[in-house]
Amino acid sequence: MRRKIFILLAAALISAFMAAGTLYAAECSGGGAPLEIVNKSGREITGLFLSQTGRESWSPNRLSGPLAAGASASCDIGRDGILGLSDLKLTLKEGGKIIWRRLPILEIFSITADDKLEPRYERIKLGS
Repeated sequence: MRRKIFILLAAALISAFMAAGTLYAAECSGGGAPLEIVNKSGREITGLFLSQTGRESWSPNRLSGPLAAGASASCDIGRDGILGLSDLKLTLKEGGKIIWRRLPILEIFSITADDKLEPRYERIKLGS
């Protein structure tokens, strides 16, 4: 009985969000849950790239455009194809780059680049 109620409630919530226009196809298409990146660095971020830790084989740019200081964006990072820990590379408008190593990216749904360009995030273990 509880399972039926949960399924009905989940379906109702999804319908409500879709009717309100808060779910976007680009955010929800085939790559799993999006990653929110919040830019509190004071610099413009021009690229966000992922690589499996230790591989240095970077994905295409996951940002659809530059991310201004103080802005945030939701990016499809292709969670369905990620195994284990990942490195995340940010490129900056002034030409620099920052690499955050060994991130448990499958457990991160929002990450903030702080004023020292350090990552700030909470880990969320699904299914626990």
